Amino acid sequence: MPVGIEFLLTPYNLTMVEKNKYAISRKDAIKRLGSLTLSLPFAPSVISRLSSNAPGTESAPAILKRRQPAIKGKPNILWITTEGVPVNALSCYGSYLTRTPNIDRLAKEGLLFRNSFCNNALCAPSRATLLTGKYNHLNGMLSNYYTASNGQPASTFEAHQQNFARILKNNGYNTAIAGKWHLPANPGEVGFDRYIYKKGAGGPYYKAGGYFQNEEFGSTKTVEREHPGYGTDNFTNITIEWMKDLQQRNKPFLMTLQFFNDHRPFDPPHKYEHIYDHQRFPEPGTFWDNYETRSSAARIAHMSIEDMKDFNPPSDLSPRQRKQWNYQAFMRHFFGTLKSQDDNMGRILDFLDQSGLSDNTIVVYTGDHGFYLGDHGWFDKRFMYEQALRVPWMIRYPGVTKPGSETDAWVLSIDNAPTVLDMAGISIPADMQGRSLMPVFQGKTPSDWRKSMYYHYYEFQAPHWVLPHYGIRTERFKLISYYTINEWEMFDLQKDPDEMDNLMIEAGYKVREGYEDVLQKLLKELEDLRKQYKDDTGLPVNFRPVRAYN
Repeated sequence: MPVGIEFLLTPYNLTMVEKNKYAISRKDAIKRLGSLTLSLPFAPSVISRLSSNAPGTESAPAILKRRQPAIKGKPNILWITTEGVPVNALSCYGSYLTRTPNIDRLAKEGLLFRNSFCNNALCAPSRATLLTGKYNHLNGMLSNYYTASNGQPASTFEAHQQNFARILKNNGYNTAIAGKWHLPANPGEVGFDRYIYKKGAGGPYYKAGGYFQNEEFGSTKTVEREHPGYGTDNFTNITIEWMKDLQQRNKPFLMTLQFFNDHRPFDPPHKYEHIYDHQRFPEPGTFWDNYETRSSAARIAHMSIEDMKDFNPPSDLSPRQRKQWNYQAFMRHFFGTLKSQDDNMGRILDFLDQSGLSDNTIVVYTGDHGFYLGDHGWFDKRFMYEQALRVPWMIRYPGVTKPGSETDAWVLSIDNAPTVLDMAGISIPADMQGRSLMPVFQGKTPSDWRKSMYYHYYEFQAPHWVLPHYGIRTERFKLISYYTINEWEMFDLQKDPDEMDNLMIEAGYKVREGYEDVLQKLLKELEDLRKQYKDDTGLPVNFRPVRAYN
């Protein structure tokens, strides 16, 4: 079998005996590769064939046999959020880059959403939206920065605003959070009975100090503690211990675990530092993107893989060689961190089974935003392109979601809070802007379910300098306004899923012939969505056609 095909279809780091288990014929390999589609980075047909034999996963009959009966009374809710994991990094979404058997297990035992999107691809703003069910112009968290600069207002997060943790607590739930926080408010005042987090957005992940937690259950007094070991393991240990405690308190609970070790500095645990040293990761098709057709926003952003200094590239490399060297180093680190998350997902799911909590606990797995893994030559997120916009979303809801099921219904970050409340049988506040996903879980997606979504990114700051923009994505098209420089981008995702061919020409003042009517419809819907979500931040929708100033 050609090396390229063996690479695509064989799990990494296996012995020769183990590799023989996954061996397939050349004919079958070509057939599988031919089934890849353009609708997603990797095809569902490949997912079903690969993941069914993944190490650490179960066969479909075993999963169906263990399906739990419907939850009686108020359910416990375990809500897991990952940090910047793009869907094309997870094998349950079809990734050939690595295998994530424990995350895949949750997908096989529940419902997986194929179309899940964030509303602002940035850490703190997205987490604020997940909690509140509101866009950032209403919850206050416009960017990661808490002070005004570069003409932008400061981000704020009022601790006592409505959010699903506070509402659950006020309705008889015990609530806890472990992991990333990143919001300028005391978690205890926000609504969590127990909390522990590390200050900041990322590592170092082996630093024992810098863990901030409340003194005791129900307290809002924060104290600093030391927890030796790797951060992701520590937060998982704490989550399991806290769930044991919550189980004994005779109340339903919300346990929130927020992973974040795949954030800069991308340090995996020591045991996984070198597992990919002999693996060469394939560069994505857009790796050498020169942004020729697109707005100046793409060209001025500081997110190039070539310029990364994180991994100390040799000094004698040419720019092209440095980009390739950095990419391999970055990918080895990133997937080492992701493997540690997947391991800990397995520990959590095993604990739920062993403790009896699987019977009455809903498990949700999602993310704050996606990430560029060399796509368009970048790392990080922010832009409204697909790799940052899409996030994983899956749920195991005993007695409600069908094991191994999928849906194409769209879910947005604003839907998380109303969904959590609805699952707990609590009324959804009228000012939450999302919709409950409960009908989708039951296979009864409403006929008026959304087929378009609104996005708004604000932060124009060092080190990445991505210009503010808002936009609309429909099933086929995407329209983006970089309103501070009055430049536009428009993509036909059916013909151009890689978003390389901007349909806006003449410096963004004119659309390519044949798309005039589409543009007018998108502009109208974009304006309507801004009104619907009460967003008057940024500048109004104002497309100025060519020669408008003559």
